[in-house]
Amino acid sequence: MLRLLLILGVVLSSGCEDGSVGSDGGRGDTGVADSGSGDTGIIDASFPDAGSEGVGGIVRYEDRPYDSGGFTGEIVPTAARGVAVELWTDGAEVARTRTDDAGLFVFLDTGIGPGAAVTVRALADTAVGDHHARVQTPRTPVQTYAVEVPARVGDGDVQLLARYEDGLGGAFNIADAAYRAFVVYSPHVGAAGPTVTFAWERGYAFPCSSCYDDEDDEISIGGQFDDTDEYDDDIVLHELGHYFVERYSRDTSPGGSHRDRQVTPEHAYGEGLAYFFAAMIDASEVIVDTYEGSLRVTDIERVTLGGATHDDFLGTSTGGLGGDLREEIVAGVLWDAFDPASGDEAFDGVALGVAGQLELLVDVLSDPRATDYGATGVDLADFLHALECSAGVPAADVQALADDRAFPYVAGGGC
Repeated sequence: MLRLLLILGVVLSSGCEDGSVGSDGGRGDTGVADSGSGDTGIIDASFPDAGSEGVGGIVRYEDRPYDSGGFTGEIVPTAARGVAVELWTDGAEVARTRTDDAGLFVFLDTGIGPGAAVTVRALADTAVGDHHARVQTPRTPVQTYAVEVPARVGDGDVQLLARYEDGLGGAFNIADAAYRAFVVYSPHVGAAGPTVTFAWERGYAFPCSSCYDDEDDEISIGGQFDDTDEYDDDIVLHELGHYFVERYSRDTSPGGSHRDRQVTPEHAYGEGLAYFFAAMIDASEVIVDTYEGSLRVTDIERVTLGGATHDDFLGTSTGGLGGDLREEIVAGVLWDAFDPASGDEAFDGVALGVAGQLELLVDVLSDPRATDYGATGVDLADFLHALECSAGVPAADVQALADDRAFPYVAGGGC
């Protein structure tokens, strides 16, 4: 039986200040905030009936929506999907489950007497099948971010909210970005790769700002206040894109600085592919990166930055396949191969969609024995060659994608 709750008030209190993230970025010892037991603004939320011996409820986090104009200024309670929820009593964990797509969870037949005091704890730890990600503190003692509330057995409306002001909302937003990515790509990649760990802390700056470490499958997300990234979903997904490529596809990028410059074909491919990955997950060609007081908006469909085009958004530095090029060119060509046909781009006759694009990336370009068609290493020329020779896209359509960005690839040369 489902019970329909209509809760109008918004009354929250933090009962564990030592475990929340303060405005100075410092952390206490626990990594846990208490979301309180008052009303949390849930409207028309349907909860599963936990019965007299169960506990159930909802986990949400405070999201900060943004668009091409930056953050809207709203703080929106949002379902925390796929996150781990633990049931504790007498200082011990007695059960664990995960939330569903609405952020709902239920523990049935706990074996604890009705009315007994328990603690419900939700972690910034998400999964889709065997695909698993967690968000942890970067400094010792390393802990997974969590929010908890006291409850009683028989409660069917336990509410946990990871708040922006406590710093926990950002951790759960990172986890939710990973969840969305897993939903999109997990059906197409076979066995799951290792757990990906996000390291983040409000106010904490990494030397690389945000980056992926392939040796530890760890993604550093910058928390520095002049360029914080925990709510920049496109940046979180870009870094997760590097993990995706490492575990399911292939690139040979050397890494390093790449923004606002032409880089080697391998480097441009690796970074452009990661930006395409972010766009594919959220089905949006607009990549937004916010800063304190400013933002950077890249449209990979039109290949513009801040609404403007640049001379080096076309072609390569030498006019040949071995020349340096912008990552935006790579992202744009990959997006054109992926997206549906549009009357605004009559040249684009390719529309692989998620399944077709991931088949190419995972089943074809992951093979180190594949023909190295362009410059040494994996680059945009190799993608276009695979598009023609493995995906069976007509040479004229492949050539049109290359020509749109003045990329010196010549289709129809044989497979």
